[in-house]
Amino acid sequence: MIQMDEVNKIRKKFFVKGETRGGIAKVCRRSWDTVNRIVNMDREELKNRGKRPQRQKTVMTDKVIKAINDLLDYEAAAGIKKKQRYTAYQIYKELSEQGVYLGSRRRMEEVVSKLRAERSQVKQPTFLPLEFPLGSALQVDHGEVEVEIDGNRVKGYLFVASVPGQVLRYCQAFPTKASEAWGEFHERAFHFFGGSFSRLIYDNDSVLVKKVIGKERKQTTFSISLEEHYGFESHFCNVGAGNEKGAVENGVGYCRRRFFTGLPTFRSWDSLNDLLSSCCLKDIQQGTHYKTKEKLSELFASLEGKLRPLPPSKSWCRWVECRVDKCQLVTVGYHQYSVPEKFVGSKVRVALTYSKVEIGKDGEKITIHKRRYGKEDSLALDHYLDQLQRKPGAFSYAKASKQATFDPNLTEMRERLSDKYGKNKANRQFVDLLLLQRRWSQKEVIKSVQKALDLGAIDVSAVENILCQQNLSSGTEREELQKLMPIQSAHWDFNLSSYRELCQEVAL
Repeated sequence: MIQMDEVNKIRKKFFVKGETRGGIAKVCRRSWDTVNRIVNMDREELKNRGKRPQRQKTVMTDKVIKAINDLLDYEAAAGIKKKQRYTAYQIYKELSEQGVYLGSRRRMEEVVSKLRAERSQVKQPTFLPLEFPLGSALQVDHGEVEVEIDGNRVKGYLFVASVPGQVLRYCQAFPTKASEAWGEFHERAFHFFGGSFSRLIYDNDSVLVKKVIGKERKQTTFSISLEEHYGFESHFCNVGAGNEKGAVENGVGYCRRRFFTGLPTFRSWDSLNDLLSSCCLKDIQQGTHYKTKEKLSELFASLEGKLRPLPPSKSWCRWVECRVDKCQLVTVGYHQYSVPEKFVGSKVRVALTYSKVEIGKDGEKITIHKRRYGKEDSLALDHYLDQLQRKPGAFSYAKASKQATFDPNLTEMRERLSDKYGKNKANRQFVDLLLLQRRWSQKEVIKSVQKALDLGAIDVSAVENILCQQNLSSGTEREELQKLMPIQSAHWDFNLSSYRELCQEVAL
């Protein structure tokens, strides 16, 4: 259909400029008949152009409307109480069974709602404009976002805290919306604003509310812990009444549009949250209030004296108890985390924060893993070295060794060991080499491996001997020996060149 702008343009060329129909058709690239029809239309035809003629109703007919009104009239005449009135579904079901109505349930609901409104049986919703004193309340909510973290497209949860009526917002994103993310967000938000608010407004999220009983809320243990630690009172909105925390509802939409347009890419969740923090602060420093035109930076500064002092910082975590399976794995949610072999079959206690998994037993820490949210589990190669020492042939296929990343010097050592000894013996030698990191630091081991490679000493015993000599030449053992041999100590040094001859690689 030709747009109205083009219709007006054609009529102007004909009536004002006096151009011919053929000339107009050529310039506008329309047929002569189309141009002729447009210039011959009167204004009334143009006004109704494109509109469908009035058609006879085939679904919501006068007969259906009368049947609905008859039921509503019966309700009024019988004085039926509100809770026992016909629902739109019951009317739809009854009229459909009688063959009076042939349409959809949704259309019936719309018509019944309209007819009840005409009878003043449905009240139009009304709202009260609210005004909170600065610093008296904070609204918190979250929404879903999609981001690319370290090359992987993942779903995250955007948490937003907003000071109602003041356009002061703070947001952070987490890969989970569990209690540990809620706790971490509160910690960061209160530090951002410079103190704790006396009243926090939420919806009825399952992390905070166990059960809704009328106007009462049965809070979770975590929700009560938040209140006790930061000293605030929680207020929960009515179910389905997002308008009661409109500031943060708008804030979630604003932050999603402002910071997550398209598919933003970040190296890690920490780098994303650092950017969000700086952007929120920049918005406050450069923004003005949409009504009063007051600088947001001045409002932000005036919060300082109105908030409660912050308690000591707390790392929020969630505790779960698990049993270690035969594969040395602890299953938490949808992911598995490894522990040393000696804990197989034991019960362990796991502390979950949003970023890490700490596993312990009887009050002692066993290991810490970076928390996983993707498809991969977290297996530390060091936990499996004792097994691999007994089963060297499995090294190339073990999930832990496939996940591990090695220093280039270690990779070169493994390749040269394979050339010298063959697969199984090379694997055993390489596992023994990795076990050295339990006695010396990784940096010291890699340095000694590099030295051994330079000397052509392709053997784990050579690396161990180099480690011992280097440690002896720079540590307390050397000081003790210098006391025993003071005369020779001034020119005492270790010569490692003999390893070039003793452990020389065999040229094939």
